Amino acid sequence: MFADQARILVVAGNGGDGSSSFRREAHVPRGGPDGGDGGKGGDVILEAEAGMTTLAELRRRRHVRAAAGGRGARRRAHGRNGADVILRVPPGTVARISERQGDERADPVDLGELLAPGDRLMVARGGKGGRGNVHFVSPTHRAPTHFEKGQPGEERWIELELKLIADIGLVGAPNAGKSTLLAALTAARPEVGSFAFTTTSPNLGVIGFDEDESAVIADLPGLIEGAHEGRGLGLAFLRHAERTRVLVAVVNGAAADPVGEWRGVEDELRLRDPALLERPMPVVVTKMDLPEVRERWQELRRELNRNGRSPLAVSAHDGTGLDALRHELHEALQASGAALQPDQPVRVHRFDPLESGWRVIRESGALRVRGKRIESAASRIDFDNDESRDRFQRTLERSGIDAELRRLGAQPGTLVRIGKVELEWGEDE
Repeated sequence: MFADQARILVVAGNGGDGSSSFRREAHVPRGGPDGGDGGKGGDVILEAEAGMTTLAELRRRRHVRAAAGGRGARRRAHGRNGADVILRVPPGTVARISERQGDERADPVDLGELLAPGDRLMVARGGKGGRGNVHFVSPTHRAPTHFEKGQPGEERWIELELKLIADIGLVGAPNAGKSTLLAALTAARPEVGSFAFTTTSPNLGVIGFDEDESAVIADLPGLIEGAHEGRGLGLAFLRHAERTRVLVAVVNGAAADPVGEWRGVEDELRLRDPALLERPMPVVVTKMDLPEVRERWQELRRELNRNGRSPLAVSAHDGTGLDALRHELHEALQASGAALQPDQPVRVHRFDPLESGWRVIRESGALRVRGKRIESAASRIDFDNDESRDRFQRTLERSGIDAELRRLGAQPGTLVRIGKVELEWGEDE
C-alpha cells in the first residue's frame, strides 16, 4: 500500500543521573567527592534513504523511543550515552510537530524536510546527563552530596508527509490514459483498467532520452472537480505535483468533452497552487488509435493550443507520437533548468516569554509554576536528598518564585506543580 502520510510519537532518551560518591582508599586522606556524570539520552533522527518511496513502515510503528543514558559512577566514571534511533524515510519527506490542545488540534509547526539521500533531521533531542557531586565542590563546601538527575528527553507527536521528488508528472482526469502512457514510455508496469480511478497511488518510472540522460516520471491519480478540497483522491496526491519540474497535461481524446474535462483539471491545479501552471506543460491527447478520436483531432488541436504550442497526438497502444513526446519532454526539462528546488527547510522560532522567565498560575487544587528553566531545574533534582532539596529551595527564593507562591496563598499542605514534579509546600521549622 502506498503511504505518504504518517503520525508517530517520538520519545528521546532521558539523560542519566549523576552520581554522589566519595573516594575511599587506604592511605588517601580527605579523598573527597568523585561522583561521575550521567550519560546523554539518545536522539530520534530521521534519515532519507535512497530507494524508499513510502512511509508504510512508520504507519505500522506508531511509537518510537530512544535509549536513556546510563548513570554516573564512582571514580568520576561517566555513564554511557543512550543509543540514537535512526528512522529511515524516503527523500522528499516533510516533518512537522503535531500537538493537540484539549479537543482541538493546534497548527503543526514545521521542523524541516529531507530532500536528498543521506539528509538527516533530529526530531527529538535526548536529555543531558546530570552532573555528579564532584562538580559542586567549593572552598566552603568540601564534601557535597548534591548531584543532578538527568534531563528528560523531548517527547512529541510528529506528522510526516511525503512529497515525491519526480522530474515529470502526468496529470489529468480519471481514465485519461496516464498509467498506460507511463507503461509505454518506461519499464514501469502500473495497474491499468478501463474504469475510472484505476490508479489509487502514484506510480514511478524512469524515461530514457539517450545513454547518459534519463528522468523520473510520476503518474498521479486522476483529478476531479473539488480535488483541492478533498474530493476523490486529488487532495491526497496533488502535493506530489509540487515537486515536479515538468507537468504533462494528459487529455482523454475519447471523453465526451475532452476540452471541458481538461479545463476542470487545470482549475484544480490553479486552486492548489497557481505556480503549477507556470511550469513547462506539454499537452498530449491520448487514444489516437480510436477512429472517433482521429476524427475530432483537428478540433481538439485548435482548442487545446497552449501558449502557442499545439498539443501532441499520442497512442500508447500503437506507438503514435511517443517519439515526439520523448523529444518534447527532453526539451521541456532542459528549459526548466536545474532541478526544482523546494522551499528551504522551515525553522520556526516563536518568542516565548517563559523561555527564561516564569509564571505562577492557579489550577485545580494546586499552584503551578511555569517556565522552561525552572521546570528543567526541578526535573533534575533528587528531592530525597536533603542538600539537593535545600539548593532547589534557594533557587526558588533567588528567582522570586517563593515570594510569588506565598502571595498567591501557598501554605503548609498546598500542592505546587513544576513540570512533572509535584511538591507539598511546607514552612521551615
